[in-house]
Amino acid sequence: MTTGAETVDGIAALPSAARWVAALLFVIAMPLFLILGSVLDVAGDRQFYAREFAAYGIGRVTGLDDAQLQVVADAFMQYLRDPDARLDVPVNIGGTQRPLFNQKEISHMEDVQRIFTLVRRTRLAAGAVLLLLPLVGLSIAGSAIMPRLGILLVAGDILTVALLGLAGLLSFVDFTEAFIKFHQMAFSNDNWMLDPRTDYLIMLFPEGFWFDAVMRIAMSSAVQAVVLGGVGVGLIFFGRRQ
Repeated sequence: MTTGAETVDGIAALPSAARWVAALLFVIAMPLFLILGSVLDVAGDRQFYAREFAAYGIGRVTGLDDAQLQVVADAFMQYLRDPDARLDVPVNIGGTQRPLFNQKEISHMEDVQRIFTLVRRTRLAAGAVLLLLPLVGLSIAGSAIMPRLGILLVAGDILTVALLGLAGLLSFVDFTEAFIKFHQMAFSNDNWMLDPRTDYLIMLFPEGFWFDAVMRIAMSSAVQAVVLGGVGVGLIFFGRRQ
């Protein structure tokens, strides 16, 4: 009969590099999974769009009524979910039917869509790591792996909160500069440099919208991280009592 000590020794018998790589992958995967998941949740939240449009008077700025703004929000949510979708939104402004976005705006959103495809794939990969590594550990060590798993959860929680804290600090110190730096790193062209006087993409989503989105993402991710960190503490405590 295999004892708990023997199964833990089985893990200890693995090459040190393999154990460190697995642990590092798990810890890094946690903030990726939580933060990117929150990004996708906010991007697909109809009510968030509606509240932000109302808060910043987007109807007045764009000349679009609430019904048209909801159509625009739905179009964005569909566009960011579906890599094959096109952002072709006809609207009625001042009695004239016209496409809402010009070619530069559409080109920029094509870049954004590619980033969201990468976000979904990265989150899927992170989720696979968070699921598969514990299953491998359980297959090797059984329940004796729980304290080690708890330590990794706590470490992932600390990394997540640290990254969120840094993002929050940069946002509060100078959100405009942080926003510009993000675009300079994320995009290889200047299609994101739009004119708020003429380009509806900027009128619909002013800087305040993005600040609110970042805060929403940070709060949601932090709450989830704290919950998982608490689970990790429980695994450490109860696992060591066995």
